[in-house]
Amino acid sequence: MPPPLQGVRIVDLAGYIAGAYTSSLLADLGAHVDKVESFEGDAFRGIVAGFQSWNRGKRGIVLNLRTQEGKEALYRMVQRADVVVENYRQGVAQRLGADYDTLKAVNPRIIYSTVTAYGTEGPYAGTPGFDPLFQARSGGMAYQAGPGNPPVFLRIAVSDYAAAILCAWSIVMALYHRKRTGEGQRVETCLMNTVVAAQAGEFLFQDGQPWTSTRAEGEPAFPGQALGVDATHRLYRARDAWLYLACDTPAQWRMLCAALGRRELASLWPEEGAPQESAIAAALAGLLQEHDALHWVQLLREAGLKVASLSTTQELARGDALKDAGLVFEIESPEYGPLRQGTPPFAFSETPPVVQRPAPMLGRHTVEILQELGYSGDEISLLREKRAIPR
Repeated sequence: MPPPLQGVRIVDLAGYIAGAYTSSLLADLGAHVDKVESFEGDAFRGIVAGFQSWNRGKRGIVLNLRTQEGKEALYRMVQRADVVVENYRQGVAQRLGADYDTLKAVNPRIIYSTVTAYGTEGPYAGTPGFDPLFQARSGGMAYQAGPGNPPVFLRIAVSDYAAAILCAWSIVMALYHRKRTGEGQRVETCLMNTVVAAQAGEFLFQDGQPWTSTRAEGEPAFPGQALGVDATHRLYRARDAWLYLACDTPAQWRMLCAALGRRELASLWPEEGAPQESAIAAALAGLLQEHDALHWVQLLREAGLKVASLSTTQELARGDALKDAGLVFEIESPEYGPLRQGTPPFAFSETPPVVQRPAPMLGRHTVEILQELGYSGDEISLLREKRAIPR
């Protein structure tokens, strides 16, 4: 059977990560996505690997929306579309004639999705923002570091990726609503929302105060908290590399001690009582350096414990784990040759997702899309003369 969103048409006016990846996720679900760019193109085109991943499955068209002719071409696209995705700074969509009210007049059933920094209302609505700013403001950088340590910059764009996933979900829900009622609508996601959603447990309050922690008031953090949340959920250095292990209960701690051949350490986390954080951390830090990480991973997994060795993204991609699990594939790019990427992050038993094409070079499908919209050869030539499309 065809993928779930086959037949859904999306006009993608977005760039960077949050907006662009939104429509790429929907393309993997079978949606037909046409990416509209300016003459300069998406500002993240220079990040070639990222751009290919954030924009796969799309066709590309270049339109100058500052010209009336460019706007009219966009409106033809919107007339036959189901969804528009944009992440312009506040006021830009209105200046370009690509805002919700304008496009709703063109197509009353349109679902218009916008991704912003702080939302479209309130004192910060016009303030620009991108992922690292929200890592800083949300507590993400501070929380990752642990008490008393310098903040940590996360190289994974948490708020951008979370926004894309939530935005794609909201679009699908709006499509479901339209299926039932016939009504289009505007849906909005902002990066400030997503850093809260991605840290939901840290934003839980009772009577205006943070939810009671399991750590006693004023109790110091265990040594090395930047490596994990406590002594039994953290990174440790093996002889050749780092590994992360996790014990959730005293019973699991006893299993770990047995696997390590150090049953006497079980008393450091009694069945009834709190674990002795510092003593556990010191014991494991010394013990785990006696062998390579692979030795410990094999030993502890055989014992039914949770453990993983540390690797870089590149090491993971080059290894066999993803390939063996069917989580990577190759797609042929006319410009770059075979590209290895992660598979769509969802699975359906009856309507499997599909990777339609690699990310487009700037304006690759401009003429193709215009011809589909009914433009003749002479009219396309006129658009070039008017600088509505590239020459």
